[in-house]
Amino acid sequence: MTQYTYDNISLVGNISVDSGQAMVGDPCYLDEWKTNQDEEWNLEGKENQYSYQGASATTVKAAAGELGMGSAVAFSTGYGDGSYPVYVHYNDEGRVMMALIDMTGDETITSIDVTREYVIGGND
Repeated sequence: MTQYTYDNISLVGNISVDSGQAMVGDPCYLDEWKTNQDEEWNLEGKENQYSYQGASATTVKAAAGELGMGSAVAFSTGYGDGSYPVYVHYNDEGRVMMALIDMTGDETITSIDVTREYVIGGND
């Protein structure tokens, strides 16, 4: 394992949460998102579906997980609804290399330590 310290962390905005969960994904897939607006509320068998009920089923079952075969990742927000700060780390070329959503909101983040373990030959 290798530990890295990232000092170039910038607050870029806040994410508002009203369902106790959040999601990260490529906006180009939003036209495939199912709102489940006119459906009966039923989470059974909907884990990992790219939909509102799928996100809810996924976060209820495992607190976090992939939706729609990689269209997004949904996760519980830990402390529920609120406004959470979003930080990014820029490399020397100004490209975003890491994004962080702070679910504690306790203080402003200026640096972060990350430990990485690289697995050669596949995922566990």
